[in-house]
Amino acid sequence: MPRLPQPTVRLVLTGWYLLVLNVVIVGFAAALYWNQEETLSRQIDRSLAGASGQALALIDKHANPIHFVDSDAYQHANRHLSQAGYAVQLFDPGRQPLARFGRALELPEIPTGKRSVATVDTSFEGTEEHWRVSWQPVVRHDGVTVGYLAVGQSIDAVEQALYNLYLTLVWAVPLTLGLAGIAGYLLARRAMRPVDRMTQFVRSLGVNDLDKRLDYRGPDDELGRLATTLDKMLARLEASFARERRFVADAAHELRTPLAALKSRLDVVRQRPRSVDDYRQALDAIEPEVERLIRLVRDLLLLARLETDAVPWDEAHVDVSQLCRHIVEQMTPLAAERGLAMEVDIAPGLMVTGSFDHLLRALLNLLDNAITYANAHGKILVEGRRTADTVCLRVTNDGRPIDEALIARVGERFVRSEGDRSRQTGGVGLGLAIAAEIARRHRGSLSLRRRASGGAVATLELESAGSSLGARNSSCASSPITPMNAAGAERSQG
Repeated sequence: MPRLPQPTVRLVLTGWYLLVLNVVIVGFAAALYWNQEETLSRQIDRSLAGASGQALALIDKHANPIHFVDSDAYQHANRHLSQAGYAVQLFDPGRQPLARFGRALELPEIPTGKRSVATVDTSFEGTEEHWRVSWQPVVRHDGVTVGYLAVGQSIDAVEQALYNLYLTLVWAVPLTLGLAGIAGYLLARRAMRPVDRMTQFVRSLGVNDLDKRLDYRGPDDELGRLATTLDKMLARLEASFARERRFVADAAHELRTPLAALKSRLDVVRQRPRSVDDYRQALDAIEPEVERLIRLVRDLLLLARLETDAVPWDEAHVDVSQLCRHIVEQMTPLAAERGLAMEVDIAPGLMVTGSFDHLLRALLNLLDNAITYANAHGKILVEGRRTADTVCLRVTNDGRPIDEALIARVGERFVRSEGDRSRQTGGVGLGLAIAAEIARRHRGSLSLRRRASGGAVATLELESAGSSLGARNSSCASSPITPMNAAGAERSQG
């Protein structure tokens, strides 16, 4: 069964607008009709009460039978009530008519009891009419009921007015709803026009058009915030695409160099027959390039898994103080080969919740970078403190000043200073990127800062065990680490 087309936003908005307006207008029309009917009915009842009181005052209640007193007041009331269309009738206690004036009115059976008002149907000169009639007993001063008085007034004019009002509402309400529906659709169409322009703009974008922007100049309303959000999203996409293009170019460049070296050496080996020792020497020369390719592919795979949260992750409480001391012991011989001194100033008992293996990898990368780019016979300082709700680890060297561009792009892949693009350092610019991703997975961050005297400070900020990163009061990237006293410090030097 084919699916019905979904209504557009304009139609939905117009439909809801008409539904609400229909409830309001129909409710208003019903209230108007009811109020008009009640108002006219109360007016008629009040006028009947006044006419009844006026006629009751003209009755001689002590006569037998009772009758209207023929006087000037009677003549005046007779003339006035007759002209006003009233019908006045007087009955004896047996409900037999005694006298009348005004319009002739055929009444049904007279009710007994107290005064009552009701609507009756009667005929006058062959025409059926609707009357509002007031009955009341005529009571003498001694409490004896000596007759009944009936005063009626035709309500055909009132009913005709109410009927005309009903007809007016019957055609006016649909007409109003129709006009309101057209107006509502046009307003919805005009209100959604900026959304249509945004949709067409986004549909027209290609991979090479991410630098375009909506540049919305309207008010800061819902549409304005939507346009601003789209522009910010495009800016993020542009930066992401640029980063990916740069990554592909850098990866191709890094892979091309060892592959070209391998191809060149293989071509040289194949040029002429060689001895077993010659082949062994050729393979020994190729092995470093193969190792470099293996490290590059392994690091890229690890970084991709870290960025997609696909790497195996076993979290536990990790004593960072012991971990740092263990890593420094491992790296001390490497630093000694370059004549570097290693100093450690780490507070005991620094605990974080995370992966021991990945924290080990991140700290190894930081120390390896510090050793690689330090001046010969310089110093490497490893510091660790707890700051607010974080664990702050710093690795400082005294090498040449670090590039500002490298500081701004710390954590990006294949980012190295221009002077380090040689194979002597053995790196391809993935160490800090891996460390930054490991810090992110530990709800922390990695930052770089250049020293005024030369060298750099790498700061690894991690959430301490049992704390919430959102509750941080300060950042250890900019706060100083106070040296520990001789009793509390754990220092080693190599």
